[in-house]
Amino acid sequence: MTLLALGAFLFLARFALLQVHGSQTFWPLAIPLAVRTPYLNTWMYKVKTVDILHNQMPSFLDTSYDIGWNCYIRVDGETYIVFGDNNFPPNYTVAVGSIVQTELTPTRTIQVIEAGPMNITLTFLSPISPSDLIRQSLPFAYAAVGFASTDGQPHAIQMYCDLTGQWLADDSREDQEMSWRPPTQTSTIIYHQFELVNQVPFQEQALTGRAIDGAMYFAMGLGRNITWQTCEQNACRGGFVDTGRVNPNDNNSTFRDIDDDWPVFPISVDLGSVASLDSPVVWTVGYVRDPSISYTLSGNTVSLRPYYTTQYPTTEDALEFFVSDFNDSLTQAKLFDTQVREAASSISVDGKLYDMLSLATRQVFSSLEITAPYQSDGTTRIFMKDLGTSQRVTPVEKLYAALPMFLYYNASLVKLLLAPLLEQQNTSLGAYPYASKDLGSLFPDVSGPNLTYAEAIELVIAESGNMLIIALAHAKYSNDTSLLHGYYPLLKDWAEYLTAHGPFPPQGQLSVDDGSDATNSTNLAVKGIFAIQAMAEISQLVGQSNDSQQFSSTASNYMNTWQSLAISSGGASASVKPKFGSEITGIWSLPYNLYPQILFGFNLLNQTVRMHCADFATQWLDKLTVMYGQLLSTSTDMEYTAWNAFIAATCTNDTVRSQLLDAVWNYASFNGTSTPFGAVYNVESGAYQDGMARSVVLLCASEPTSNSRDSPALGGLFAPFLRR
Repeated sequence: MTLLALGAFLFLARFALLQVHGSQTFWPLAIPLAVRTPYLNTWMYKVKTVDILHNQMPSFLDTSYDIGWNCYIRVDGETYIVFGDNNFPPNYTVAVGSIVQTELTPTRTIQVIEAGPMNITLTFLSPISPSDLIRQSLPFAYAAVGFASTDGQPHAIQMYCDLTGQWLADDSREDQEMSWRPPTQTSTIIYHQFELVNQVPFQEQALTGRAIDGAMYFAMGLGRNITWQTCEQNACRGGFVDTGRVNPNDNNSTFRDIDDDWPVFPISVDLGSVASLDSPVVWTVGYVRDPSISYTLSGNTVSLRPYYTTQYPTTEDALEFFVSDFNDSLTQAKLFDTQVREAASSISVDGKLYDMLSLATRQVFSSLEITAPYQSDGTTRIFMKDLGTSQRVTPVEKLYAALPMFLYYNASLVKLLLAPLLEQQNTSLGAYPYASKDLGSLFPDVSGPNLTYAEAIELVIAESGNMLIIALAHAKYSNDTSLLHGYYPLLKDWAEYLTAHGPFPPQGQLSVDDGSDATNSTNLAVKGIFAIQAMAEISQLVGQSNDSQQFSSTASNYMNTWQSLAISSGGASASVKPKFGSEITGIWSLPYNLYPQILFGFNLLNQTVRMHCADFATQWLDKLTVMYGQLLSTSTDMEYTAWNAFIAATCTNDTVRSQLLDAVWNYASFNGTSTPFGAVYNVESGAYQDGMARSVVLLCASEPTSNSRDSPALGGLFAPFLRR
C-alpha cells in the first residue's frame, strides 16, 4: 500500500469511527472514572477545545492534585499514553493518544482513543446495583481496554497500568510514609496493596477529604501473559517502554515516603501480535476501609463494617469475586443503562435528560456507605456523606433533594437511609419536638443528630417537613410501613410541631438554599403544609384514623390560607410571592416545594392555582433569557439543580418542562468554569457557587473541604419520573 493510499485509508477509518459514534454534544468538565464510595471517587477533567483532546492525570473529586494513575499502550515498540502523565526522563520518547469520543452512561465512561494504528476503547465501569447490597457496597471499580487496528493488520501490543501513593496523599503533602505488601498472587488474581503508615481511624485528610484509615488495591485476573512489580517509577515505566513488560523478580520492599523515589505498583500484559481483542484487558482498582463507620448504638460507640462483609469476610475474598465478576457486571450495566435511557427518552427525546442522569447516578451512589448489621441487631444502615462540600453525615435536605433517584431505582434504599436518623432521634423523643438536619458533621464518625446546637432551630421547619415527606415516600413507593409503625410517636411529634407553628414560618427560620431569612417564606410554608398532609396519610397507613382526620383538616385549612395569600394577582400570569405580604410587582419565588403534590397525588392544591404556580416559569424564562435554568427568586442569581427538576416535574406544560431541563443540561455540559457539575450555580454564567451547601455548612460551624459538586442533591434530576 502506498503512503498516499495508507493515509487515505486511515482518514476514512477515522471518519467511519466518528460516524459510528456520532458527533459529541455533551461536554461536562469532569468525567467519572472510578466512582464508587466517598473515598474511591476519581475523575478526569476535560476542557473542550478546538484541538484534539488528550487525557491527563485523574484527580480525587475535584481537587487539583493528581491521584497517580497511569496507563500506557505499546504498539510495535512505540509507547502511547492512554491516560496519565508524560513525566518520563528526557531519553524516552512517548506519544499521547488522541481522544476521538467520550460517552457517559449511568454506570460507564467510554472513550475511543487513537494510538498509532490502533483504535482503543477505554471503559471505566463503576457498577450500580440498587437491589443488590453486596455488589453495591463493594469498594472497587474496573478499567477495561479493548482495541482494533485501523489497518486490519496485527501489531505487537503490550499494555501497562500503575498506581502511585498519591492516592493516599493529603493535597501536596507527598512526604507521608507509606507501606505495602509484596505483590500477592492467589489462585485467580494478582494484586497490589499499599497504605499510609500512620493511620487514624474514621478520620479524613485535612485538605482533600481523603480517608486516613484505608488501603489501596490494584488487581488483575490471571490467564494472560501478565507481569507485575513494585519499583521506582522510572524503573517500572522505563522498563515497560524498553521491553514491553515489568520485572516481577525485582521488587522494591523499602517502605518510604510517597515522593521518595516514587514507588509505583504496576501490572502489565503482553498480548502478542494481534489486530483486535475478543475480550478487554481489565484492571480493578479499589480503596478499602473496614470498619467503615463509627456509630453510637444504645449509648456505646461501635464500629460498623461494610455490607459486603456479610458474604465476603476478608478483602481478598471480596476482591477475587469482583475481579471474576467483570463480564456479569458489564452485562448488568448495559441492561441498567438501557433501562434508564428508555425511561429518560419518554420525557426528553433528545437524550439531554439521560446525559444528566448519567452524571448524577454515579455521583449520588458514590456518596453512600452501606454497612452491615452490628452483631445481631439485624439493622442494615446506609450513611450519606455531603460529598465534596463538607463532612456532614446524611444531611436531610440533601437526602430530600436526592429522594426521586432512590425512589426510582429502589425505594427500599430510603428505609436504610432513614433508619439511623430515626433510631438516633427516637432516643430523645419528647426532648426535641423537631427533626435534626443531619447525623453529625465529621463523616465517617457518626456522632449523632445535631439537636443540641443553638443554630439547629433555624432549619427545623424545613428539616421536619423533609423527614415526614421522605418517610411517607418510602412507605408509598416501597409498600413497606414498618418504619411508620416503629417510629409513629416521633413522626407525630414533628407534625405537631409544624402544626403549632401554623402556615407562616416563624421568626428566625433560614432558607436551606442560601441561608437567607425564611421568616414568612411562602415556599417554606407550603412544604410544611404538605408535610402535615403527609402525616395525615402516615396516620391512615398505621390505622390512626382520628389523627389522620385531624392532620388532614389542618393541612386543608392551611392550604386555603396559603393560596389566598401566597399567589399574586394577575390571572394566568399569577406567580408565587417570596414572602407573605409581599406586594411588589414582578417579585416572585420558584415554588419547587409544590413537588409533593405530584409525588403523592395530593388533592390539597387547587388545580387552577397549581397550573398558574407551575407554569408561570414560561413568562420568566422568556423575559430573563437565562441560559442555565430558572432563578430561585427575583432576589438572587442562583439556581439549584434539583429544584429546577422538581419544577419541571410539577409543570403541566410540556414545553416549559423541556425548557427547564434543557437549561440545566446547558449547565451540566458547560465546561467554561473551573468546577464540575454541582447542585448550586449561577444561572447567567453557569459557574458553580456555594449557595445551599455553604449556608448549611456554616450552621455546623465547619468549612467545606472544597468548592465542588453537591453530589447527593443531584438525585433530584429524577423528579420528572415520579408523577402521580
